[in-house]
Amino acid sequence: MSRWLDIIENFLASLFSNIKLVEKGLLGLEGSYVELLTILALGLLAVIPVMVPESNRQRWRHVNQIFGIAIFIFVVFTCLGVFGMIRNFYRGLHEIGRENIIALYYCSVPVTILVTSLLFGPAFCGWICPTGALQEFSGFITRKWTVPWKKAGYPFSWVVLTMALFAAAVFLLWMYRLSMTRLFFIEDSSIYWSEVLIILLFILVFRMKQWDARLRRLRYLSFLIIVFGAIMSLRITSPVHFGFAKVYDPASFLSTVMVVLAAFTIPMVWCRYLCPWRCVIAWAAKHSVRSIHFDSSKCITCGKCGEVCDLDAVKNGIIDTNECHMCYKCVDTCPAKCFSIKDNWKK
Repeated sequence: MSRWLDIIENFLASLFSNIKLVEKGLLGLEGSYVELLTILALGLLAVIPVMVPESNRQRWRHVNQIFGIAIFIFVVFTCLGVFGMIRNFYRGLHEIGRENIIALYYCSVPVTILVTSLLFGPAFCGWICPTGALQEFSGFITRKWTVPWKKAGYPFSWVVLTMALFAAAVFLLWMYRLSMTRLFFIEDSSIYWSEVLIILLFILVFRMKQWDARLRRLRYLSFLIIVFGAIMSLRITSPVHFGFAKVYDPASFLSTVMVVLAAFTIPMVWCRYLCPWRCVIAWAAKHSVRSIHFDSSKCITCGKCGEVCDLDAVKNGIIDTNECHMCYKCVDTCPAKCFSIKDNWKK
C-alpha cells in the first residue's frame, strides 16, 4: 500500500509542476508577469451574467464556473487561492510608488475582482470562484439528502452524520500518511482550516439551526488571521493553492479535498463559515451598482426562493447581501417573478 501511495504522490507532484499552459503570464506588461490576458478574462467572465439570456441563465452560470476553474488553474500566476489574494494585495499596496510594475503584478487579480464586484455585485462568488464552483458541483451529488434536511429545518440526521464521519475519517487517515513523510510548518497552515472545517461539520450536524448564523462570523476571524499573516510576512497557503501555484502542495491538496467532502454534508460550507475573501466581496456587494429587488406584493409565499439557495441567503424573499452570491437562482426559480435585477448607476 505504501508503495502505491508513493507512486500516486510522485505522479501528482509531476502533474502539478507542469500544470500551467504557459511558462509566464500571457501578454505580460513590458515583459513582466503582469497578466493582462488574465485581467481581461476575469473581466469577461464577470460581464457574462449581464449578457446571458434569462431562460438559460443557470446553464450559462455553470459553464462560466468551469471556465473560471480553467482560467485560475491553467493560466493565472499571481493568485494563490483566497488567502493568497489577500496577501498579494497587501504586498502590492506596499510597492506602489517604489516598484509600480511589481505593485500591479500583485494587485491585478484582487483589484479586478473587487472592481467587477462593485459593478455587478458578488457575481465572482456565484459565477467564477473555483472554490465555490467545486463546492456547488460536489453538492449536486448529495442534494437528495441535504435538500430534505434543509426543508425539515436542519434536525439531527443519521445520513448527514455519516457523511461528516466519512469526511473526518478521510482527514485523519490522510494526516497520518502526511505525518510520516513531512514536518508541518506554517506553510501547511491550510490544514488548520481543514481541522476547523471538520469540527464545524459535527457542530452543525447536531445544532445547524441554532449555530449557523453565529458561526458565519468565523469568516471575519479568518480574514483577520490572513491579514495578520500578511503583515508579519507569514506565507499562509489556502485550499486549491496547489492548483494555482504550479507546485504540488500535499497540505493544500488535502484541504481542497476536505472542502469538497465537507460540501457533501453542508452545501457551500467553506463560503458560509471560513472564506476570508467573502468578507471583502460582501463589502463590495453593499456598494455595487447591480442588486436584486424583491416585490412583496407579488409574493405567493411558496418558499421556493429559500429552497434553492444553498447559502440560506434568502428568507421570505428578503436577501441578505452579506451571504448572497448573486447566482440568481432565486430570481430564476420564483414562479411569481417577485425578483428583479436593477442597476443603479447614480451611486
